[in-house]
Amino acid sequence: MVNNHYKIGEVADLLATSIRTIRYYEEEGLLIPIRTPRGTRLYSDSHLARLKVVLRLVNLGFSIEAIRQIAEIREKGQTGAESSLQVDLQLGDILKTVDAQIKALEKTRIEINEARNIISGCNTCSNKPNTKGCPDCPVRKKLTEIELLNLVWDTDSE
Repeated sequence: MVNNHYKIGEVADLLATSIRTIRYYEEEGLLIPIRTPRGTRLYSDSHLARLKVVLRLVNLGFSIEAIRQIAEIREKGQTGAESSLQVDLQLGDILKTVDAQIKALEKTRIEINEARNIISGCNTCSNKPNTKGCPDCPVRKKLTEIELLNLVWDTDSE
C-alpha cells in the first residue's frame, strides 16, 4: 500500500482550505503532521481524511471542543468496550444536533417556497413597491405568516 505524503500547501489546495486553517487545527491538537528532519510538515492520506471530517463538522457549526472530544475518546478509554460506548454517546449527541439542523433547514426551505409563491404575484405588478403605492400588496399581508418576507418588505421605511 502506497502512502502519499503532501506538503501543507498541497493539502490546502486539495481540501479547498487555507494553510492557516490547517495550522490552527494542528494547534488545537486535531491533526499531528509528520515532520521531516528539517521541520517540513508532511501529511498522509489518513491525515487528509481526518482533516476533511474536521472541516465538514466545523462547516456544520460544530465547535472545535466537540470535535476534539470525539477525536480523543479512543485514546482515553481503558478498553475497546469503554471507548466504543463513549464514541457511540458522542455520535448520538452529534446526530441529535444534525437532526435539529435538518428540521430547521426543512422549515426554512418551506418558508422560502412560500415566499417565492407570494412574491411571484408581484411579477406583473406596476405599482410602487411600498405601502402608499401598493396598499393591498400580498407580500405585506403575509409578513406575520412568512417571516422571510420581512427581508423583502421593510415596514420602517413606509
